[in-house]
Amino acid sequence: MIFNKKSSSPAATSKATVEKSRGQYSLEYTQIAIRKIVAQIDSSDIKDLTEEDTCNRFILPFFQAFGWNPVLSHWCSQFRIENSSQRVDYAFSKRGKGWAYIEAKRINFKNIDKNKNFVKQVSGYFNAAKNAHLIILTNGEEYCFYSYGENTEISATPFIKFNIRNINLTGNAKPLSRLFYNQFNIGDWPQLAEKSRALADIKYSLRNAPDSLTKQNNIERSFALLYPDMDVSQRKELIDFFNLFG
Repeated sequence: MIFNKKSSSPAATSKATVEKSRGQYSLEYTQIAIRKIVAQIDSSDIKDLTEEDTCNRFILPFFQAFGWNPVLSHWCSQFRIENSSQRVDYAFSKRGKGWAYIEAKRINFKNIDKNKNFVKQVSGYFNAAKNAHLIILTNGEEYCFYSYGENTEISATPFIKFNIRNINLTGNAKPLSRLFYNQFNIGDWPQLAEKSRALADIKYSLRNAPDSLTKQNNIERSFALLYPDMDVSQRKELIDFFNLFG
């Protein structure tokens, strides 16, 4: 073996690895990686792409940009749900502490959260895996996050939905930082789902029940979910302030 005299020392190599690791977990790095995926989608003839093509070209690179490594043991393909004959396309876990599921579809399927068969499939996974905290339905461009929530209610509506063309990780999509491997906690997602639904309740209440008691009840319940540690009197002040804009 011939050694290059200019090769980095172990200390230098270690430092480079650390810097690379930091870069992989930065919002800026991931935003650039997502733009590259969008560019690849635009340069592909998507009508000819199979589900496997979609996974390899778009879906797996998306999760790699968040620090996940599909060749390690925390990432499994064709994952069999425990005590069930059902298999999900991918499952990933941080140190084996609960599995998140990915149901992949071909990229030429659009509006995937409106497809009754896809939603039925996701619901089936929840029914099979009673402790499922997170299921992601995606075609590589659209991403829909589902969770049963803290009240164990399964919702057919995703609590997070986005198209990778429209997200800005340094702006409107900062909550997605929880998807980074080094920040991922499977137990966070039901609570996030509940908070998302609470916000949806607020918007629905203001839109559809502007003068009814239903509006006030929904708002109070939603704020209790959003701010469980806040003193009741403080929360009431916040609700009263919020009602000024109702």
